[in-house]
Amino acid sequence: MNDSNVVVDAPNVSAMLGSAVGSDEGLRDRAWGVMLGLAAGNLLGLPMEGWHHREIDRWYPNGILDIDAGEAYSPMDDDLAQAVDLGEALLEGGDYAGEFGRRLVTWRRDNGRGIGITTSRVIDVLEAGHRPPDAAQIVYEENPIAPNGGVMRCAPVALARFGEPERLVSDSAATCVVTHYAPTTQWSFIIVNAVLVLLLKGTQPDLSVLMEAASADGCPDLLGTAVKDRIPSDVLESIANAIPVPEDCSWLRRHQRLIGHTLIALQVGWWSAITPLNFEGALRQVVEAGGDTDTNGAVAGAVLGARYGSSAIPGRWLDVIPQRDRIEGLADALLEGVR
Repeated sequence: MNDSNVVVDAPNVSAMLGSAVGSDEGLRDRAWGVMLGLAAGNLLGLPMEGWHHREIDRWYPNGILDIDAGEAYSPMDDDLAQAVDLGEALLEGGDYAGEFGRRLVTWRRDNGRGIGITTSRVIDVLEAGHRPPDAAQIVYEENPIAPNGGVMRCAPVALARFGEPERLVSDSAATCVVTHYAPTTQWSFIIVNAVLVLLLKGTQPDLSVLMEAASADGCPDLLGTAVKDRIPSDVLESIANAIPVPEDCSWLRRHQRLIGHTLIALQVGWWSAITPLNFEGALRQVVEAGGDTDTNGAVAGAVLGARYGSSAIPGRWLDVIPQRDRIEGLADALLEGVR
């Protein structure tokens, strides 16, 4: 198979990240925030995945306040499980993409909770003997869609490549295409990770500059794709037209024809990077907007965690995150490689 469509270089994005001045003050708290925020967002949105916002409003008139306490003892859902497996595969070094693929095969056999259609089909192809990225390319050519199953788990790469902008880009793409080959999904993965790195450094990302850098590096027309696929595109439109991004998440509370589209998750991540709302307020708005609530929650939680730190996550949510020690230890280990 030809993997020439896998993104390996984005010099303008890399230069933007490399020129950002950072500080180690609070870095560990923000790194924990990335992984624990991803977990909290995944779990908060899990029970109402696929619901319309009107249905959520009817069943939760006071809003979604708590994570099911039983999650503390349950197998991880796919967003969190795959992020943890990806992080641990990165720590193995060497053929980390192949290692992640092997871990996915094992995960589906032993757990598989919440697995997406695309990921499951790719695992079938992996089990048939194909390797990354060939397996994902085969599935993409069968059905050329751009789901959010790559970007939902992207955060560990931002931690592992925090100080290496070029590797951040290439490793984001290389780990995305283990399961998701669509160029739009690869770029969603890269861009969200770029936002995470800037926030980890304590730098407020300029999304317009980031979008221009990505476009110069060959990123597809994200706004055009969103409009063509008839999904909410307010955040992309705001950035493209250099006007303020909506402060609340009302833009997401509308018909979502393809609730699992990667560009919805990307916009959720961008919105989370700049909304004036605090961690809890912003994450609740994302989940209460409906759609693919667990994945949108995971992306928002990771970005909000990088922005505000784990100390901003409500204790009642932290208390029910499964295998919390493992997740915190993983964040530490991923960061340790860049220090």
